[in-house]
Amino acid sequence: MKNLLKAFAFAIALSTCYNCSVESAETNQENLSDNTIEEVTSITDTAQTNCVSQDPQARLINNSLVSVDFEVFDQFGILMTHAYGVPAGNDSATLTFPDGITTFVISTSTNSKSIDIDMGDCMVYEVEINENNQLNTDVPIQL
Repeated sequence: MKNLLKAFAFAIALSTCYNCSVESAETNQENLSDNTIEEVTSITDTAQTNCVSQDPQARLINNSLVSVDFEVFDQFGILMTHAYGVPAGNDSATLTFPDGITTFVISTSTNSKSIDIDMGDCMVYEVEINENNQLNTDVPIQL
């Protein structure tokens, strides 16, 4: 019985090695890069062709060393959506909200910044905080 268990364990280990293949790291990296480019292109193409009247979206990319609060207000100062306490090194969920004049408030325990943008349908706004806790903003992207 003892030898049977050893033989069974050896057979399992051998069968896992049988299904593996060895490729060079360069080949794997090239394939990964090609697949990533194709996926990004297809997602962008799909978004551009399928966006008809999609609500605007926003997302916070927190590359800083502190947690960040991200709030989205309408033109009347009413909070529409938020992502509180986005941890350092993480991204917020994609926030959706109605179109119009929108105020984005990005704040940490020591600083706060507000940005006003007229957001229309099929627009995405990404706010990035860099590793030096500086706000890198860009214009919204039209889908």
